[in-house]
Amino acid sequence: MLQYPAVLVSISNSPASARPQAGPGYAPWVFELFIGEGATRFMNVFYGDLPREVPNITGGCEVRDEIMHPKGDWIGNRVWLDENRNGMQESWEAGVGGVCVRLLDGTSREVLSETSTDSNGYYAFENPGREVIIRFVKPPAYQFTQPDIGYEENDSDADTINGETKIFRADSTASSWDAGLILSEEPPPTPKPVVTGTPPNWFIPAEPYVGPIRSGRLTYNQIGGMFPNSCLVYASAAWDIGEQLDACEIVFGVDKTTPNSALLPVARLRELARENLNPNQPVNYSGNLFSDAVPEGGQPAERIDVYYHQYNESAWAYDPISQTYLRFTDDADGRGILHAATDRLSGRQLAFENVIVVLSEHMRFRHNQFEVNFSNGQSNFAYLFRDGKAFKIYWTTTNRDFERTTGLRRPMHFVDAQGNLVALHPGRTWIHIVTPFSSVTGQREGEWLVKFVQPYDPVDTPAP
Repeated sequence: MLQYPAVLVSISNSPASARPQAGPGYAPWVFELFIGEGATRFMNVFYGDLPREVPNITGGCEVRDEIMHPKGDWIGNRVWLDENRNGMQESWEAGVGGVCVRLLDGTSREVLSETSTDSNGYYAFENPGREVIIRFVKPPAYQFTQPDIGYEENDSDADTINGETKIFRADSTASSWDAGLILSEEPPPTPKPVVTGTPPNWFIPAEPYVGPIRSGRLTYNQIGGMFPNSCLVYASAAWDIGEQLDACEIVFGVDKTTPNSALLPVARLRELARENLNPNQPVNYSGNLFSDAVPEGGQPAERIDVYYHQYNESAWAYDPISQTYLRFTDDADGRGILHAATDRLSGRQLAFENVIVVLSEHMRFRHNQFEVNFSNGQSNFAYLFRDGKAFKIYWTTTNRDFERTTGLRRPMHFVDAQGNLVALHPGRTWIHIVTPFSSVTGQREGEWLVKFVQPYDPVDTPAP
């Protein structure tokens, strides 16, 4: 059970100068919705472990950007930043990119293979089927944490002196060879990204924050209704939109030369969560099924290209080592060249365990203003991408025993054709909201295309 309710924050995806955004990489749910003219926006649902700034001191080797696809069994896993120095890998602790890792023969100590960690700390080697040693090369700014504390899945396996594991032989995939690092020196301040062409960016807080925050949209009430007692945060809205929204905090920009100056400190986000707690209504956002076990069936889905508009393209590529989909985005310049999408607070690439495409009617309020109906009793098609597979499923907001008994709503849940819950992968979920006329189609083997079809939206006729 959660201690505090969610805070829902409207974060910009356009103009491209808003990127990289601060916060989406920490949200359990992100809803990407169409806002008109081919543009989208992110509704970020924050609860539990809130965003924070993480040191991004890499390991001295190149941060690997190539996704590894082992042909068979593999050995490896992750190098992580042991922030609390307890020797155990916590779910909220970040990886360390650019750490050199070598695979040695267990007898001759010959170097069999070399690689480096990606921005989230993951690495892997093909399993050679013999006795080996893994050597983690200690970066200058770090020390190794204490090894062999806790369970094998979350401990550090690197010797504190030489960074080597014990000699071992794996007869199958072995995905628990990790190394924990502790910063041995005070990290320099994380460079603040340039988000406008007019320096200095005086409006960026010295403390961790989320944003840039942008205007309210009617669909925000629909999403907020699924998270009872949640706090909705946005940056102003047109009068006919704002009067319909249930805002608890409006954040205004402070620099007229840029649309990116509305930012929310994480300390304030935490206060808003506490202020919206109803002691008579425990926070319960359950109702979905999460399991490491992959549902039966499905089709290969190594890559998902998402096309909203020529100036708004993104993609997800499945990483079998981290068991997540990594996000890529364009520069909104029409060239369609994609690069890693990162979070400004951590510098790491966005990685989500589940990517779901939800088809739903977009009700037109006026030009460039739509509302997606997620009220009680709604349902439509959806596509779940998890563990490198695609599943055609349904989303629904039908009431079940909990809702009927308590009168409280919970987030949309995902079911098969018989109404049985479909298991999501434990972790974070990114939801693309598209129109019913949009297409989700398999292309070449393992490649999918989500092509957004815009709703009918004529320019409003001025009143006489």
